[in-house]
Amino acid sequence: MNFEQHLAYHNKDYKIIHSEQEFIVHPAAFNLLPLTKASLQCSFSSNFHIENYRLYLDKITLFPGEAGEKQVTFHNCAISYNGAILIGDNMIREYNLKGRPACFSYQNVIELVFEDGVLITSVDQSKAMLRIRKNLELSMRNLTRGRDQRCILRFMNSAFVGDYRSFKLSVARRKYIQEMKSEYNDKNFINNLLEA
Repeated sequence: MNFEQHLAYHNKDYKIIHSEQEFIVHPAAFNLLPLTKASLQCSFSSNFHIENYRLYLDKITLFPGEAGEKQVTFHNCAISYNGAILIGDNMIREYNLKGRPACFSYQNVIELVFEDGVLITSVDQSKAMLRIRKNLELSMRNLTRGRDQRCILRFMNSAFVGDYRSFKLSVARRKYIQEMKSEYNDKNFINNLLEA
C-alpha cells in the first residue's frame, strides 16, 4: 500500500510524515472503495488543510493500477480526527529508517495534536530532528547499526507527543476503517462529495 498525504498549514504545504492511526482518512470510509482486504492495500493520496483550527479534507486521489487515477474533491468536509499528525517540509537528505524516509530527513518538522478534528496544540520538533542529523553527521550514530537505530527511535518516542506505530495486523486496520466509515456515514459527510 502506498499513500501520500499533504496538509496546508499556515499557508504552506507540508508532507504528512506520520499520523497516529497510520492515515487520517481512507477512501473506503467515503464509499470510494469497498471495504475488502484488497482495498486496504490500495494506493491513494489525500490533501488536507486547517482553517480556524479545524481539519478539512480537500481531495483524495486513487491509483487503482492500470485503470488510471480517480480524483474526488471535497468541499467543507470537516474531519473528526483524534490524535497527532507529524508534518514536515524542506527535505535536507533522505535518511531511511525501517525501510522508509525518516522524519529527521526534513528541516522543518511540526507535530499537530487534534481532538475531534480541532487543533488543540502544535509542537515544533525541528530542533529535535536537527539533533539526530547532527549525531549522524558527526558519526556519533550510524543508521546501519541496530543499536543506534534503537537509540534514535527511543529518542523520537520520548520527544514526540503522538505514538506513530503502524497497525501490525490487517484486522486492526480494517476495524479502524470500519469505525471511520460508520462515523462519516452517520454524519452524512458523503453528501459533501463532488466528483471532479
